[in-house]
Amino acid sequence: MIKSYLQTFHGLSKDVWMLSFVLLINRAGNMVLPFLSVYLHDKIGLSLEQVGWIMGAYGLGALVGSYTGGQLTDRFHYYPIMIFSLITSGIGYICLQFASGFYSFAFIIFMTVFFSDLFRPASMTALGSYSKQEDYTRSVSLLRLAINLGYAIGPALGGVIAYRIGYLPLFWIDGLTCLGAAFLVRLYLQQKDIKKKEKKTKAALKAESPYRDKKYLIFIAMVTLMALVFLQVLTTLPIYFKEKFGLNEDMIGLLLAMNAIIIVVLEMPIVHKLEAKSSKIKMVQLGTILFGLAYVILLVDASWVGMAVISMILLSIGEIFAMPFSNAYCMDKTTDENRGKYMALYSMAYSLAFIVSPILGMQIASNFGFSMLWIVSGVITVITVIGLRFVK
Repeated sequence: MIKSYLQTFHGLSKDVWMLSFVLLINRAGNMVLPFLSVYLHDKIGLSLEQVGWIMGAYGLGALVGSYTGGQLTDRFHYYPIMIFSLITSGIGYICLQFASGFYSFAFIIFMTVFFSDLFRPASMTALGSYSKQEDYTRSVSLLRLAINLGYAIGPALGGVIAYRIGYLPLFWIDGLTCLGAAFLVRLYLQQKDIKKKEKKTKAALKAESPYRDKKYLIFIAMVTLMALVFLQVLTTLPIYFKEKFGLNEDMIGLLLAMNAIIIVVLEMPIVHKLEAKSSKIKMVQLGTILFGLAYVILLVDASWVGMAVISMILLSIGEIFAMPFSNAYCMDKTTDENRGKYMALYSMAYSLAFIVSPILGMQIASNFGFSMLWIVSGVITVITVIGLRFVK
């Protein structure tokens, strides 16, 4: 069994492994985001609506950062963009602890995430450069394995630190791990030259723009809706777990860590098995259905803590199907000249969802209750699955 598991990693390049290790270090220090909504609500004393707007500023920064990162990556090179992003976002996370009110928090979180999300399209473009085309889905899964292993460490350790010591050390850890990741990129990750091809005319490049690809735009719209549902796990769900099940920060951290561990153990074998023989769109549909179920089952019983565990398991398995295959579908559509723009648009789908998701989720939870929020999440899931049929 162990030999079979290890075989799923065979053939991936050293640079893919190194990029994955950089992300592992970076994400292991990502302790602020999982507890940001709880911190703002409980410690700073902001209302649910204000928390929603600040998390929306987080999403807006990610949206603008992803778009800018894609443009810069195609114009310059992914390598300097990755280093610049890690350094500036590390400084931003350290500065975030000094914000004291609604407006200062919203501004600093926007700027920090703007710099942070320059990294997304740059790293995805780097992955396309470092991996063979036939290995790309597995390379994405290895990257996600590293990210989720980091998330298994980060929230679990962050929850203990927040509960036992306080929230302020989390900002320092998050910032310093970003700076450490930048150092590792510069020291160990090689800068590959992008193959030079015949220069295309502006008209040809414009014709290859993702904004002219109708099927891709439909897909991006459906990914946005899917992310709108999934991202409740980082915004409203921690508050729900605390209010309805009476869980404290370290227990919430363990639940989030369980999500990451499930992905670390199961994703690579599942992707390795399904990569060559399954429709990517069908896999995204399956993952989306599981996201919806994860929230809808919370309507069954709000007193038994086991429902929180079942919900997190469904979210984890849904993530295994939805995330790597949606990413691989995007990469299949790209060329060397437009890869940054395509991957930026994919990242922007999640960023846009991060703007709408906390604002919508907090407003619904505050005015109509969490049960209504889970019903709305189920409805959006159905719409997404139907919409993905048009892409297929």
